[in-house]
Amino acid sequence: MGFNPQDPAGGQDVRDVLALLQKQRDLEKAFVAEMTGKPEPSSGWTPSMTMFHIANWRERLWNGLTEAAAERPVNAPPGNIDELNDGEMVGAAGVSLADSAARSEAALTSIIAMWETMGDRPFNWYIAETIGEAILRNSYLHPRIHLADQFLERGEAGRSDRLAEETVSDLRAAEAPTRVLGAAIYNLAAVRARQDRGDEALALLDESLAMREDLKAAAAEDEDFASLRGSAHFRALIAPTRPA
Repeated sequence: MGFNPQDPAGGQDVRDVLALLQKQRDLEKAFVAEMTGKPEPSSGWTPSMTMFHIANWRERLWNGLTEAAAERPVNAPPGNIDELNDGEMVGAAGVSLADSAARSEAALTSIIAMWETMGDRPFNWYIAETIGEAILRNSYLHPRIHLADQFLERGEAGRSDRLAEETVSDLRAAEAPTRVLGAAIYNLAAVRARQDRGDEALALLDESLAMREDLKAAAAEDEDFASLRGSAHFRALIAPTRPA
């Protein structure tokens, strides 16, 4: 199967995805180097647990891509994802940051190789509908959400916020699929709400929910938007859409 720089139907450009994955790879390497030998956070996941989790999901996606390449049925893991994650975290006990990071890096390398071979094409993986979309969700956006959480747990809110800002900027520049970009914009809206920048938060949330209406329910319960709950604009945004 030859190298396909862009799906003929107008899929995600291979070069854009590769650039984002390389940027994420550099970020993870810097994160691991910085966290090596540092005290563990007092709450939440440790850096090694974070990289363990990222590795698990990258390996899962790679298995799915392998099935697709062989023209076999592709099935994402069934059931409740939170329960799956919680169950797997038992296995993270005692795994070093170096080992978790090495697994994650190896899986990313395999995903990149698969992307360079297959290019973009239809591929159903949770809400993703193309290979490019699945890879961006799995190996760019998903790890960044967890790294931003790590910075928050260490009291580095500004650094966490900047990562959310950079993620949206990167995805806009790459003209990422709306299901990916919409989630990133939602996260940035939450950042702006925590910063008491309500008007910006509402504008971003409006943009996000136009792309990802399925996030309305999450927004209604999200504590990051607590400062907006008295706003009529916010209530209108999260109101269920009535059938036509």
